[in-house]
Amino acid sequence: MKKLYKFYILLGSVGLIFIIRLFYIQIYTEKYILNAFNTSIKQEIIIPERGSIFDRNDNLLVFNKSIYELIVIPILIDEHFNIIEFCNLIGIKKNTFYKNLEKAKAYSKYLPSVFIPFISKEKFATIQEKLYKYKGFDWTKRSLRDYRVESSFNILGYIGEVTQKDIKKESNYYQRGDFIGWAGVEKSYEKILRGKKGLKYWIRDRKGCIISSYNNKKNNIKAISGNDISLTIDWNLQNYAEQLMFQKKGGIVAINPKNGEILSLVSSPINNPNLFVGINRSKEFRRLMKNTIDNPLFDRTTQARYPPASPFKLLTELAGLQMGVVDIKTTFICYKGFRYGKKRIHCHSGIHGIPIGVETAVAVSCNNYFAQVYKRVIEKYPKNLTKGVNEWSDIVKSFGFGNYLYNDLATGEKGVIPSGDFYNKKYGTTKWNAITIISNSIGQGEINVTPVQLANMVCAIANKGFFYTPHIVKRINHKSISNPNYTKAKHTKVERKYFNLIVNGMEKVFIIGTGKTFKSSDIRMAGKTGTAQNFIKVNHKTVALPDHSIFILFAPVEDPKIAISVIIENGGFGSRWAGPIASLIAEKYINNNIHRKSLEKKIMTSGLERVYATIAKMKRLNHFSKNYFDKKK
Repeated sequence: MKKLYKFYILLGSVGLIFIIRLFYIQIYTEKYILNAFNTSIKQEIIIPERGSIFDRNDNLLVFNKSIYELIVIPILIDEHFNIIEFCNLIGIKKNTFYKNLEKAKAYSKYLPSVFIPFISKEKFATIQEKLYKYKGFDWTKRSLRDYRVESSFNILGYIGEVTQKDIKKESNYYQRGDFIGWAGVEKSYEKILRGKKGLKYWIRDRKGCIISSYNNKKNNIKAISGNDISLTIDWNLQNYAEQLMFQKKGGIVAINPKNGEILSLVSSPINNPNLFVGINRSKEFRRLMKNTIDNPLFDRTTQARYPPASPFKLLTELAGLQMGVVDIKTTFICYKGFRYGKKRIHCHSGIHGIPIGVETAVAVSCNNYFAQVYKRVIEKYPKNLTKGVNEWSDIVKSFGFGNYLYNDLATGEKGVIPSGDFYNKKYGTTKWNAITIISNSIGQGEINVTPVQLANMVCAIANKGFFYTPHIVKRINHKSISNPNYTKAKHTKVERKYFNLIVNGMEKVFIIGTGKTFKSSDIRMAGKTGTAQNFIKVNHKTVALPDHSIFILFAPVEDPKIAISVIIENGGFGSRWAGPIASLIAEKYINNNIHRKSLEKKIMTSGLERVYATIAKMKRLNHFSKNYFDKKK
């Protein structure tokens, strides 16, 4: 009886072990389910066609071409797998096989992931007929981006493989090996462009070859292609503007002030988006990332922050008029600059010793005039300077400065428009005054803005008090966008009646002012030059670099169709590079032709290569010096 009792215990123990093992296999592992399923049924994920990208005139800029990818489910690879034979078939080395397999295992032993990407149609034909021999491996077909243009990387962007962060964020859609927009409209309109995945199920024989569809295709899910998008960009104008940036760094933004549509968005140095497609994508990306001198991946139209210099004087005057500290008859006498104590802001307007009003001050860019206006603005409340600065700051911010524009661009910076609280924190509540921050009056000091913000300000002036949020997509799936963020006007805090003075002064820039040397003979333009100072630290000393050349413009004055901002880094006076470029772009857009051929040829064939080479040398020496002293410490 005792022996029988022991037998029952042993039998029960063995049975319990089997039950636990079966429970584990069925509940906690998919290995055998996967084996059974994948032996007879092939699940094919159908990657949808990504939407194409057109310009505003329906010129095709981006479409798709088919490629094949080898996928692997690591758990299904058996111990008798012929690695050498497989590597010879695929055309890879043995260490690459192990490296890629480890990556796949790290993602999941049970789920499919990409083993070899970017296989051409021709190469895949030789692989496909023998792939059945290698258990655990399969294939999928997907689309690869094909950019029909060789520039405008900052607009179009590119797609790259999803990261773990992307997968975690949208695990119901993305899996390892999928692609996602990494920059430009490919990023900002990812969900519009990507479409919806589909599924197909196939029956396979014991060798793994497909013999028919599964369950009469009843379980299949149809892939839905991504939507096409049409940009607001005028590709002919974009291409022309890029040509004008020959051997120049900086940004060009052109906007239609009537609706906020971005007509051109040029960031230079200019990159070819095709360099980021295919097997060499990561290599090219790393190469460009290492170029910290030129920063070629940096979008200078939306991310670069510059002192706006003299174009900002227009807002100084508008704030003064709105705050009631000056009026249309206000004049100041300039004695070659604005004096404060032993210092002064020099003025090169050429009109000294006589009273000048705002229109002339805008035309000749008189520093003294706008410094006097700004001083009155800040001192509007003599016992509460903070209040004066805050009121000025609120007016300036109503033009889109100091804030993200909340547009559909993939990148952006809000810039800096200081407040009274900012200066209280910086200097102490009673330790600053209007003179301390007088540089703000001429667009220097703590103020910095992006080129797209500057172009948006021009739109607000052209419209005499309102603007539409700048945006880059005009149609989705061939239907016009209806988002109120882009179709509803935003009004500034300056009354309409004050803008005529500014517009008149901007038109005089081309008549008696700093823009008369590149005036168009048949288009009435309103503009403003700017020369922004900039500095660099070299061996713990502040060294001045060549000034940035800046120009803003809208045209025609009587019926504005285009608003432009141009910033040429280290280009010197605004009238040297930025002004001529802006006027040529306006002429090209309005007339679709250029009459000033000699000016066009000059801009397209000359640049600042020597200047940049000198600055690059200085930056490299400074970088070496920093590293040297850091190591010493």
